[in-house]
Amino acid sequence: MQRRLYNALTLDLIGDRAPILAIEPLDTLADVFDKPEIDLPALLERYRKYLGRLKTKGLNPWKEQPRRVDMHLTEAVGTFHLYAWLKDTVEDLCVVSPEFPTGNGKVDLHLRCSGKTAIIEVKSLKSRMKTEAAKRQAAAYAAQLGLKAICVALFVPVEDETVLNRLSGESVVDGIMVFVSAIGWV
Repeated sequence: MQRRLYNALTLDLIGDRAPILAIEPLDTLADVFDKPEIDLPALLERYRKYLGRLKTKGLNPWKEQPRRVDMHLTEAVGTFHLYAWLKDTVEDLCVVSPEFPTGNGKVDLHLRCSGKTAIIEVKSLKSRMKTEAAKRQAAAYAAQLGLKAICVALFVPVEDETVLNRLSGESVVDGIMVFVSAIGWV
């Protein structure tokens, strides 16, 4: 039921067809999948480049999307857009399963590829302190699933690459490797 709702809402927000290719035509994603674990930071770097290519073409995927009272985009918009992109990108290699964004503390996106499992927690930047709390929450969820790593896709309302790079990185939280991939959106 959740997956059907997710797909319907994704269709409403994103549409049924991406305006450009999800990844470059010659990209095999080998660096993402030819390792013992799925390299989610490398995969999310493809997503960042996709957003950059959209911008270069004058396309803004965030235009007319739902916003909070402070005019920042809602976290759900990032979740649905990333989910649609992942389906376009890895659908032939992986099963992408969403967790409906209900605020239940569960991970938003699960990837299962050839016996490998990876999870992505989607967050929007509200403050640096809340980002640290999100990392702890993500680590706890990864531990609960018996995974050694998790990736937080952090949507940030800036396009400054210096800021995005400083917010991105990796750290060990309670024995779990937590990767943060900051993604600019305005």
